[in-house]
Amino acid sequence: MRTIHLSLVMLLAGLFLPFISSSQTQSPDTLRIFGLLRQFDPLVVRIETDLKQLVNEKADKIWQPAIFKVMRGDSVALQLNIQVTARGNMRRKTCAFPPVKIRFYEQEPENDSIAEINELKVVTSCNYLARNEEWVKREYLLYELLNLVTDQSFRVKSAKISFDEPGKNSRDLESFSFFIESEEELAARLGGKPMKPRVGSTRSLDSISYDRMCLFEYMIGNTDWSVRARHNIKIIYLKTSIIAVPYDFDYSGAVGTDYAVPNGDYPIQTVQDRYYLGLCRTPAHYQQLFDFYLSKEQAILEHCEQADYLPPDSRSQMARYLRRFFEILKNPAAARREIVQNCNKGR
Repeated sequence: MRTIHLSLVMLLAGLFLPFISSSQTQSPDTLRIFGLLRQFDPLVVRIETDLKQLVNEKADKIWQPAIFKVMRGDSVALQLNIQVTARGNMRRKTCAFPPVKIRFYEQEPENDSIAEINELKVVTSCNYLARNEEWVKREYLLYELLNLVTDQSFRVKSAKISFDEPGKNSRDLESFSFFIESEEELAARLGGKPMKPRVGSTRSLDSISYDRMCLFEYMIGNTDWSVRARHNIKIIYLKTSIIAVPYDFDYSGAVGTDYAVPNGDYPIQTVQDRYYLGLCRTPAHYQQLFDFYLSKEQAILEHCEQADYLPPDSRSQMARYLRRFFEILKNPAAARREIVQNCNKGR
C-alpha cells in the first residue's frame, strides 16, 4: 500500500503541526489516512452521498460515491472523493442507519495527495436516538480500554459525523461516531502484515497475546467472536509470531445494546453473562495472566470513570461491570469456577 504524502496533505488540510510517524515502517514524510485524521482535534466530518440508496441497499454492500469533508467551523479543511458502503452483519440488518465502511481511493492524476485504496470502518449511531449514541460511546470506550491493555489492538478516533444529501436537510443524521484504524495501518505500526488465509488452529497464535485477548473479551462479556471463522477478528503476521486482534464489541455485556442476544453455543442466559473462550493452560500460566490484568485494574477503572463523553450513570454502570471481573480474578475459587474450568480443551 502506498502512503499519503504528508507535505501535500498538510497543504490541503491546513495542518502545520510537527509530524510524528505512526508506524515503524513509515518514512518520516509519509502518513496513512487514519494517521491523518488523528491530527484533527476535534474531528468534524461531513459525508455527502445518496442517503436513500445507502439505507435502502444496506443489505447488498454496494459501494457508492460520496464526498468526504473535514470541517473547521464553517470552512472545509480537507475534501476527498470517497466511496461508502454499509458494513457489519447484525447491525446492517437491524439498524435503521447502518455502520459504514469508507474507501479512500486514488485520486485523479493531477491530485496525488491520497493513497491507493485504503478502507476505514466507521461506527455510527444505529438509529439516532440518545441511547443508541450512548452505545456507540460505550463501544468506543472499550477500544480505548483495550489500547491500555495492549498495543496490539486497533486504535480509534472519535468524530462528529453528519451524513448529508446535497440539496436536502439531513441534520438529524449527525452523531458521535468513531473511525477504526485499518488492518493495514495496524499491521504496519506493529511491523507486520495482515494474514488473509484462515488460521487452522488457535494454537498457532502467540499464546501470551491470544490469552490476553481472550481474557479481555471475557472482561467485557463478549462471546461474539471466533478466530477460526474470522468473525470480529483480524489475524496479523509479525516477524516472530502470529496474533489475533479483536474488533466490534457491540454484542458485549459492557455495551448492553438491546439488539444483542446471547450466543446459543454457550451456556449463558444474557449477554451480561461472562463466558471464557480461551485455551486451557497451566496454573502458573493462568496466574501470570491474572496478575497482568490486575496490574491494569487501576488504569482501566480510572479511564472508565473519567470518560466524560459518557453520562455519569453510564460510566458508573460500566465500572461496576468491570469491577466484578477484577473481583473474580482476586478470588481463586471464583477464578477457577468461572474461567479455568470453562477453558476450551478442544482448540
